[in-house]
Amino acid sequence: MKVRYPMEAFALAMVIFSQNMRDALITGILILLLTTLGLVIDRLFGKTLPKWSRTACVLILMISLTYSLFQVVLIGVLGYEIENTAALFHIFLGILIAKHIIHSDPDTDYNRLLLEGAGAFAGLLIISIVREFMTNGAIYGFEIADFDFKSYGFSQAIMGFILTGIGLAILNRIYYKDTETSQGSESFYVILPIVILLQPFTIDGVNPTISTIINIVIVLLLVYSIKKYLVFSRISKEIKHMPVDLLSTGFVYMILSML
Repeated sequence: MKVRYPMEAFALAMVIFSQNMRDALITGILILLLTTLGLVIDRLFGKTLPKWSRTACVLILMISLTYSLFQVVLIGVLGYEIENTAALFHIFLGILIAKHIIHSDPDTDYNRLLLEGAGAFAGLLIISIVREFMTNGAIYGFEIADFDFKSYGFSQAIMGFILTGIGLAILNRIYYKDTETSQGSESFYVILPIVILLQPFTIDGVNPTISTIINIVIVLLLVYSIKKYLVFSRISKEIKHMPVDLLSTGFVYMILSML
């Protein structure tokens, strides 16, 4: 069964935009808004276009809308500053939303879409609360407690991958407990942009471009090898596919960050 909510877009948001509740709240709202808007526009006009033209139009439309809307809301309305890396991740979010729209069923069940999307949004918020509290002892920027076991590591991609894998497995258990889950969703499209923009280690004395390429190759090879090994493992339906891939990537990042 295909996942009805944009799992890949929410997975990327859970890893990258869950460092604090403020970013998670805004990102989740915009993902649901853009996905619903994109589906409505595609159902109205997509049927009149050839397949190749529809794909190109949806990609261009959703990338443009996603990037522009995040810029307007974050900079124009809320007055936040956006780093270049975050802006690039917004573009990747647009690509993932477009992919979900292109491969969605012709007769979209919007009730189910919003129900599952609300669950994913709640998961994103819960992950952000855990990460922000464990990093700063705060929630939505308000300090809740001052304790000695706060860890900066919760703000890193390592914990983002691990918590996202756990969160998606729980959502799969809730929504797809009797079926094969995560079909139609590819973890590669979530992992690749993170690996490109957030490398687990750097190589001193080497050209930054070469260092980035080495990082990408090593991470993808390790994740691929683990993925192939897990094919022969007996793991539950809930954690198959994307959740276990993200968990594996988190542990790969943890190991490589020690280099």
